[in-house]
Amino acid sequence: MLEHDTLARTVTKAGMILLENGAETNRVEDTMYRLCKAYGASVVDTYATPTLLIVSFTLNGQLVHNIKRIHIQSTNLSRIDAVNTLSRQACAGNLTCSQLDEKLDEVKAYRPYSTPVCILGASICTFGFALFFEGTLYDAVCAFMIGAMVQAVVILLNRYHISSIFRNIIGGALLSALSLTASSSFPVSSSTVSISVLMLLVPGLAITNAIRDSVNGDLVSGLARGLESILTAISIAVGSGFVLLLLGGGGL
Repeated sequence: MLEHDTLARTVTKAGMILLENGAETNRVEDTMYRLCKAYGASVVDTYATPTLLIVSFTLNGQLVHNIKRIHIQSTNLSRIDAVNTLSRQACAGNLTCSQLDEKLDEVKAYRPYSTPVCILGASICTFGFALFFEGTLYDAVCAFMIGAMVQAVVILLNRYHISSIFRNIIGGALLSALSLTASSSFPVSSSTVSISVLMLLVPGLAITNAIRDSVNGDLVSGLARGLESILTAISIAVGSGFVLLLLGGGGL
């Protein structure tokens, strides 16, 4: 017979992986609900915010509650996809609860992309954005190199668990300083290079999830993610604006 604490732990683990890696609130709540139902629980209620998970259900005549505080916030769509796949398999009756728990541990152990791959990916993105914003090939090459440097600094700050607000302030300041320096030495547009590299710091996923959560009626999560997006935008502007004022680049 399935123990209620085993189910609570496994379901919460699935929700944690989803929430910690960028899934929207509705997906987290629905996945936890379906898993509880798949393993025989009744009177199921799930609740998620960007920093909190709550699940409540009845199993074997016993009412169970589980609450988990979420501290890690990152983006890893491969983990979200893996949990979704496992959830479908569990709902189809192809996985026992213990098997699901083991596979969730495997998903948590997924190694993120290596630092060189992340830096290269960021460089390619900034190169493409420069061309998208009608910049020259010189602008794109400059954005490629500055994007690599900014991404490397952001990764380094993340390793030391620096707050995302301070990471974005530093990132905004660095990209503006490097863009202005490059434009004074090479035939490149500092505005095109800056906006291209800036796209690395824009909280696209947070904005998307804020809209989706709000549309789905999850107003607490929608407001929280929306505020996160606003604070990120402000921190980028503070870092970039400070350098522009300091170096006299107000004419960007």
